[in-house]
Amino acid sequence: MTHHSAFRPDLRPAMTALILAATGLTACLAAQPVSVTGPEQAPAAARFGASLETVRPLLEAACTRLTIRDMPLEQMPVAQSSHVQADCAGLDHAGTPREAEFVFADDALAFVWVLTGAEEAETLRAALIAAHGTPSHDLPMATAFTQAHLALRHDTPELLYYGDHIAPLYVGWFDQMAADTGE
Repeated sequence: MTHHSAFRPDLRPAMTALILAATGLTACLAAQPVSVTGPEQAPAAARFGASLETVRPLLEAACTRLTIRDMPLEQMPVAQSSHVQADCAGLDHAGTPREAEFVFADDALAFVWVLTGAEEAETLRAALIAAHGTPSHDLPMATAFTQAHLALRHDTPELLYYGDHIAPLYVGWFDQMAADTGE
């Protein structure tokens, strides 16, 4: 019986060089700053359901200033044990440095608010419709795309992004607002 090596001896140096190059490329990619996103998707640092410990390095790379604050538990209806907010300044989102709030309930990222300007509302709305189609809710207070877990708020100009684990809460909230306004 003849034993065949998986790698021929003359290919080992080439394979070693290829593995080292791939490892170097992976390390380089891991060190890159968080990518910029448009309004049609949550900021790249948003890892819904992930802990603050997991998300914090992404925020540190994406924000020019980061402040972590414990918030009153009673202000977070989905939280049982903790409510923490990471305030991010200088987040590059939808082509502009912005302020954002990454909100954690029970040490799981629940939602992200990204402040916008009132003058951007129509441009942002058009981009969201182009990406996600007809809004699920088109209300005076907000244009919601529950199918994409996001909304454009009008009363306070900002974008809202939220995770799967709290999506039913937001669907119910938007449904209730629609019923209250007769839409």
